[in-house]
Amino acid sequence: MKAVTHKPAVCPSAAPQLLLRSLGQADVLLDGQSVVWPARSAEELMWFLHAHPEGKYRHDIVAQLWELEDTPAAANRFRVALHRLRTALGRPDAVVEQAGRYLLHPEVVATSDTYALHRALREAQQVDSPHAREELLRQALASAEGEYLPHLQGEWVEAARQQHRSVIVAGYLTLAELHCAARECPLAAQALVRAAGHDPLIGEDHHQRLMACLSMTRDKYAAIEHYRRYRYFLANEVGDTPMPDTEELAERIKAGEKLCVAAPFQPQTS
Repeated sequence: MKAVTHKPAVCPSAAPQLLLRSLGQADVLLDGQSVVWPARSAEELMWFLHAHPEGKYRHDIVAQLWELEDTPAAANRFRVALHRLRTALGRPDAVVEQAGRYLLHPEVVATSDTYALHRALREAQQVDSPHAREELLRQALASAEGEYLPHLQGEWVEAARQQHRSVIVAGYLTLAELHCAARECPLAAQALVRAAGHDPLIGEDHHQRLMACLSMTRDKYAAIEHYRRYRYFLANEVGDTPMPDTEELAERIKAGEKLCVAAPFQPQTS
């Protein structure tokens, strides 16, 4: 009687683990290994769709991404790039089409660092407890350093960077308000510094608050140094000057006044 040999059961292979890193140094990891793109157009297409999670029509993609008219040649370039993108990510549904719009599959988008960051910031804003909100914001913003898609150029990516910055700045401004309400002045100043670092064109009232914070937590020299940098930025990048009440605030700080950020600044009137 012949012995019966039992073959081990073959388990279906798990889906490859995907991770999109878009901050600081853009990379796509598949099972822990960087994806080797067969063509730059495939990588560009993926990041373009990442920046537009709502999806885009083909003619908009070829126009905005490659500055091409929607000709048969451009359509063929798109089809080739799309095929290479799906192949590189190891899933035919990496890009889906909905009512004529092409977009990354939601599961692909969900593997992105910016997706996780923006979701965490939204969840933090919905928390009622100030302490819990502060903790969630702090944890989320800890991963917010680094430029969005630094290896790419173009109007579309700069617009996406600005949108990303605005979300980060809003998080830092909320964090500053929470620290201020808790009388955690050094932390409030730190959050305002980071907000201004991400976007020097935040509202001038926030620069005023930062000057006041610095006068309280450090000294008048730190506050005036920030004012001078802000004034230089306005003159050279915007062609403008600070508002009169900002200039008056600077003069009051120079004179030695310590102005608490929790008390709204009231310009002196003659």
